[in-house]
Amino acid sequence: MIVGAGAAGIGAGLALRARGIPFLILEAADRIGGRAYTDKTTLPHRWDQGCAWLHCADVNPLVAWADRVGAEYETYDRVGRSRIWSKGLWLDHRARDRAQAQITEAIEAVYAAAREGRDVPIADLFGQDRKCSAMARYVLKLLASEDPEGVSTLGYADYHDTEVNWLMVSGYGDLIDRMAAGLPIRRGTEVTAIAERPGGVSIHTVAGPIAARAAIVTASTSVLLSGRLTLPLGAPQDLLALMQDVPCGAYEKVALALTRLPFDTDGEGFVSVEPAGGGEPLGFQIGPARQPVLIAHLAGSTARALRCAGAAEMTAYAMERLTLAFGSDVRKLVVASAVTDWLNNPFVQGAYSHTRPGTAPNRHKMIALDTGPVVFAGEAFSRGWQATAHGAFQSGQDAAARLAVTLDPRDRYS
Repeated sequence: MIVGAGAAGIGAGLALRARGIPFLILEAADRIGGRAYTDKTTLPHRWDQGCAWLHCADVNPLVAWADRVGAEYETYDRVGRSRIWSKGLWLDHRARDRAQAQITEAIEAVYAAAREGRDVPIADLFGQDRKCSAMARYVLKLLASEDPEGVSTLGYADYHDTEVNWLMVSGYGDLIDRMAAGLPIRRGTEVTAIAERPGGVSIHTVAGPIAARAAIVTASTSVLLSGRLTLPLGAPQDLLALMQDVPCGAYEKVALALTRLPFDTDGEGFVSVEPAGGGEPLGFQIGPARQPVLIAHLAGSTARALRCAGAAEMTAYAMERLTLAFGSDVRKLVVASAVTDWLNNPFVQGAYSHTRPGTAPNRHKMIALDTGPVVFAGEAFSRGWQATAHGAFQSGQDAAARLAVTLDPRDRYS
């Protein structure tokens, strides 16, 4: 039995199917993909409410799957290419290079601290001796889905970044949906509890109990920590104790569809706006293939505050930043808008995971813990690709491979 039809659950299902082991995927939501969700209705163009980039694309296992199912993606990296409006003016190429260098230096400082074994808040690295630009701090928040004060240097540096990032064109959620074709999936079937029984586990769902030899649980750490899914006593509870230090952060988006972009693109991936007077910068992702779509990215405390204020305030915040750079006439170009609400999604409850300062070993212990017939997978359980869809996918594949050693292909779930 697999709980959840996100990237991890689909990865596990594909691995079990390849081994001839019968299984069933139970998904609480009415759609497939989890935090990979391609919205095809709110704007004239499709856009990804969740993950959108094939990170580590040169080694990402989902690139081959994208080719296999006919998904579209860009094949050049525009993550580090931004048009930057800072404190009243557009930066020239030289100033943009300096701004990007400051971001790179901030990230390298995190990895350098990790090499020294320092498990401290990222924010502690930037004091009187080493400054962190507002733009670099904003990017660090996006990368961790949390403020730098709440993220471990050592935990962050677990991520093995090849710095090759390709934007999905047809949609990341659409990719996971295509990959799931033919897999046995029951949507709208929330699992409320898992209990061990002789010879396996009992899966309690809103539609009744199901007996199984084993279960692969792919729910987010925030969902598991919320108690929405009750787990057996013993090792699974020990895992929850370790998971307290690996929560999901906050990451929301505001998508704006325009009649046209208010600038000519030159392969840039983002437009970043930094207001005068110390306000936090805001980055707008430029839609693929020069689509007239701008997607504002919010993370950490900013995302929480604006999501709490409501959709109108989120949109107003994005529009205010946009008008700083392009003037009030840019409002006339906007034809539709949409916002995400991952924090209040009961089956996600946040963004991707991060490790709290001083607790990096706990995530390693969480990943290594033997939890018997109830196995866990997801981006938080990826040793070097945490916080990514491909990390979740590979984690699901690995969990299925471990279970396959103990499961007989003749086993049936009833």
